[in-house]
Amino acid sequence: MATRPGDIGASIRRRRLALGMTLEALAEASGVSTTMLSEVERAVKNPTVRLAYQIARALRCSLTDLLEEDPGHPVTIVRAAERRTLIDPATAVERHGLSTELLKRGLEVVWYVIPVGQSAGEMAPNRPGILEHLTVVRGTLALRLDQERHSLAKGDSVTYGPQVATEYENGGVEPCEFLLLSDSSRAF
Repeated sequence: MATRPGDIGASIRRRRLALGMTLEALAEASGVSTTMLSEVERAVKNPTVRLAYQIARALRCSLTDLLEEDPGHPVTIVRAAERRTLIDPATAVERHGLSTELLKRGLEVVWYVIPVGQSAGEMAPNRPGILEHLTVVRGTLALRLDQERHSLAKGDSVTYGPQVATEYENGGVEPCEFLLLSDSSRAF
């Protein structure tokens, strides 16, 4: 199915605005003139494949992402009883998968509950390019990244590229709960 000019233009505009980019910033990053970008976004012109590729690279996505982007923003509710949950029988560590639609875009949101005195165990390094962000929402967490240990308390956050062994441990006096966002959109 051929892409109509308005389809790719609307997708470019949505992504540009989501990134907080002006037309001028996108023009500079892509090498495409602001006039051409404006005409593409307004569905006056359809870009060549080469220009569309340059625009996609500047928007940090693939050309296919621009062409296949769903203009709707579905509301997806994941009820607690519907979560993909794994509870370790030996440690009672809980891992709850919270996202569904985000997984299609390379983002995973996970909620962990680590009981007092327990660890999720050592996890092998991820693929290069994966970036993780963790925020503690309750208790304290000892985060081990290879041989480095980091102590995090409620409200603390850390972002890291986990190409090293990772371990989550609760040495506190109450259960530790944290949210983990894993971005594999640039993994290779």
